[in-house]
Amino acid sequence: MKLSLSFCCRAVLLSATLLVPGLSAQQGQAPATAVAWLAEAELASQSQQIEQFWQQQVVQGSFKGAGGVPLHFAYVKPAAAKAAIVLIAGRTESVVKYQELFYDLSRQGYAVFAYDHRGQGLSGRMLADPQIGHVEDFQLYVDDLQTFMQKMQPEFSAKPLALAHSMGGAILSYYLAQYPDSFQAAVMASPMHQANAQLVFGPSDGCYLASALGWTCPDCYAGFSAQPYQAGAFSDNPYTHSELRYQRFRAAYQQYPKVQLGGPSWHWLAEACHVAAELPQTAGQIKTPVLILQAGADAIVTAAAQQQFCQVLGPQCEGGSVKVIAGAAHELLIEADAYRLPALTAIQQFFSRYIH
Repeated sequence: MKLSLSFCCRAVLLSATLLVPGLSAQQGQAPATAVAWLAEAELASQSQQIEQFWQQQVVQGSFKGAGGVPLHFAYVKPAAAKAAIVLIAGRTESVVKYQELFYDLSRQGYAVFAYDHRGQGLSGRMLADPQIGHVEDFQLYVDDLQTFMQKMQPEFSAKPLALAHSMGGAILSYYLAQYPDSFQAAVMASPMHQANAQLVFGPSDGCYLASALGWTCPDCYAGFSAQPYQAGAFSDNPYTHSELRYQRFRAAYQQYPKVQLGGPSWHWLAEACHVAAELPQTAGQIKTPVLILQAGADAIVTAAAQQQFCQVLGPQCEGGSVKVIAGAAHELLIEADAYRLPALTAIQQFFSRYIH
């Protein structure tokens, strides 16, 4: 699916995906034996269990990111957790979107740590209009991740693992180049190594517009009209084939309306374009083992940039190439079972090699 000019104007070039308690978690129980990942057939019946898990076992709070911006975090630590996973989300996302994933990973015996990026979720917004996704400098996302790592360090029993989605993949890419000893291994699911800002001829058209027009109002919505949050119909969504998981995500954003976010600013788009241009060079500085999961039918980010990133990573790119989940849409972590289960299995198999 290509982003047409009309779609750009309606969805602002990119709609990509491209809460202070103390730090003592209630201890859930790690599974004594391996359990299956949640399937859609049982997800609906376990909604109450997941809600109770989220309310009773997940610790939530806030910390100050770069420049004192309040950032919301959440974490869960099962008893005798076999490893810690730091989840780095995409644009527009919040920890509340990943309740099922927290639950699933916790049942597998992982501790899970995540936070909301500045300008989105339950974290501090950057502009007077809280619906505009904005960042002054992409490096601030990296600085916030480092602050979070330092904040959570006492909760890690060993060097953690990283799991990043979409924009989180771009943030993690920069982070791994700057802080090479922070993670044992990393997975990037549908990483935003280049956003698909296609208008007419190619995925970089939006970048040309950001360069040509962005200076006129850098903190205005990119595009040509205001684009606040809209809960679009499942039939029109480019993110997932799972209607159940899509509706759960939208319901969470209805339950927590403060997490809702609209389109990005011109300056955010310009920063994303700048990052895309630098990431191939950044990849050459990474020493951490990385598994790149590519959604075969991704309309939000480009496959070519992920493949180029992997090539530059060289031996640090697992298997020497991206792992394609054929037919999958962008949101691998909330996709239909046919795509989500292979992705989660690949993640677990990869991580298991780095758990000591």
